Amino acid sequence: MKFLYYTLLRFGLMAVVFVACVYLGTGAILAGVFAILIAFAVAYLGFPRLHEQASRDFGRFWRKLRGKKTKRTVEDENIEVEDQYVDEQLRREGRDV
Repeated sequence: MKFLYYTLLRFGLMAVVFVACVYLGTGAILAGVFAILIAFAVAYLGFPRLHEQASRDFGRFWRKLRGKKTKRTVEDENIEVEDQYVDEQLRREGRDV
């Protein structure tokens, strides 16, 4: 949940800096570049605890996501072994795999 707060904080800072730069007449592209750089720097330096908590939340999310994808069941292993066996039998008989 801290990741969402930190992201919203950065986007809010970006919007404020962007509007301020456009108001000062720097142009849209430079205003965008300034907004990104200033918002990330202020968020990183001004809110270190929130940054660390958001980083931990994001890391937990990826570990959880990776764990679901790489977790193999016994049924998946059985299917793979059966496929290898059938492929080997077809190769021995000279048929296309």
